Parts: sequence; C-alpha cells; structure tokens
Amino acid sequence: MDDQKTVGSLFAGIGGFDLGFERAGFKTKWQVEINPICRAVLADRFPHARQHEDVCTVGVAELGHVDVIVGGFPCQDVSTMGARAGLAGARTGLFWQALRIVVEVRPKWLVLENVVGLLDSNDGQDFQTVLEALASCGYVGLWRVLDSSYFGVPQRRRRVFMVAGLGQHPPIDLLSDAAPVDAVPGTIGAQQQSRPADGWAACTLLAKNARSLIGLGCETLVAHPDARHQMVERARMSTDAGLCTGLDETNHAEARAAGNAVTVQVAQWVAEKLIKVV
Repeated sequence: MDDQKTVGSLFAGIGGFDLGFERAGFKTKWQVEINPICRAVLADRFPHARQHEDVCTVGVAELGHVDVIVGGFPCQDVSTMGARAGLAGARTGLFWQALRIVVEVRPKWLVLENVVGLLDSNDGQDFQTVLEALASCGYVGLWRVLDSSYFGVPQRRRRVFMVAGLGQHPPIDLLSDAAPVDAVPGTIGAQQQSRPADGWAACTLLAKNARSLIGLGCETLVAHPDARHQMVERARMSTDAGLCTGLDETNHAEARAAGNAVTVQVAQWVAEKLIKVV
C-alpha cells in the first residue's frame, strides 16, 4: 500500500510549489491551473498528477483527499504595482474559491503564498480577513516573509507564506532562520572595473521589451573602456546569425510563467518541515 504523503496544488502555474514538495518526499495528486500553456507544462513534468482547469468549477468530488493543499493565489489585486482592489478584486478574490476547496477536501495542512503587498492591502484589513477566514474553518498556524535570496536564488524575492494545520499548529522550525543573515551580502560594492555587457542580468532577450518591461524607473547602463566598436560588432552578429533581439511569444510565455512561479527552493524548505508531522 502506498503511504507516500500527498499534495494538491491550487493556482499551480508551472509547478514551483509542487516540485519543491516532491523534492521533500511528497507526491502531487492533483493540480488546478487555468492557463493552458502552464497546464501543458504540468502534464509533461507531473504525468502522475491529474490536471484541472478552474478553481471555480472543482471540489472534493473531482479532486479527492490530499494531506496538504498548497497555492499561491493571485496577487494582482494586492500587489503594489496594481490598482490594489484587495480581496474584493476579481483575481485575488479567488482566495475564497481556494478556501471553499480547502473546506471540502479538509487537508491536514495548508500552505498559501502571496506578495508582501498582501500585508498592507486595505490598511492590513485584507490580511486580517484571510487569517480570520482560515481560523474560522479550523486552520491555525503561522506566517512569515521568506526571501528567495536566502535559498541560493540570485534574486531578492520576498513573499508571504502562511502555513496552517487543521486544529494543529505547524512545526516551530518554520519560524527559525533559513540561513545566517550574513549569508547574503547587504549591498553590492562599487565596481572598480567594468563588467562585460553579457555579465549583467538585464542584458538578455527580455531586456527593454515593452511586453515584459517592469517600469521601476531605472535602466542598466553598461560601460566598457575603449569598446565602442563592440556595439557595432554585437549588432552585426545579431543580424548575421539571425538572433532574436526582442521577445517572441514563446519567450514571453516562459518569462511570465517563471515570474509567477513559487521559488522551488523555498517551497522545498517549507515541505521538509511539514513532512515530519503529516
């Protein structure tokens, strides 16, 4: 008899949460994701899991029981980059559908993720509502902000993780530091010499393209002594080799899916703590 602990994934995307939990020893039983491109990725990478399309149209009858439900519910309405409609918004408001599924399935554990903008959305009232809603359904636990840069990922990606158990508090280990503070440098010192253009993360196919540009009020300026000729040479090489200097549809889909994904290493760290008590 297979006694491997199971996980169900809401708003699965390309499976960042799912992969992290599987690396910790869980088995993905089902995934719900509305984007057909992402579902194709899930079907390819998680052939043992059942894929479903819409959180609004599935329940326990279609999904079945799992030990843990995970989900990074939509952040568009609480993100500081958006209009901030909060839980009343059409996207972030899908939290209520996720909660409905949780109530029906009754997993032992629940792990939710969102942007840090959730903390102060509507002066903090939305986050309070989320926690109160979970508690009213019997789920109690903890929350903390985890930064992907502390997990070996070269990106400062701060996200709120909420871990709750059905009438049971999560392991206290989840509140311990994931890494020493000095494991990640606080600032990047002044560059004493120039860096090659391809050494900057912004100098990629995705850079300065209107469909993917995040307007944060800055650009990357690459300075290389006595190398003006390289600008002409790079342009000529791109033309001669037929390289894509913009962002085609495939690039855009990949970039968007990766940008929305939960960091695998962070998900794995959470899962490794939970699997001890499932």
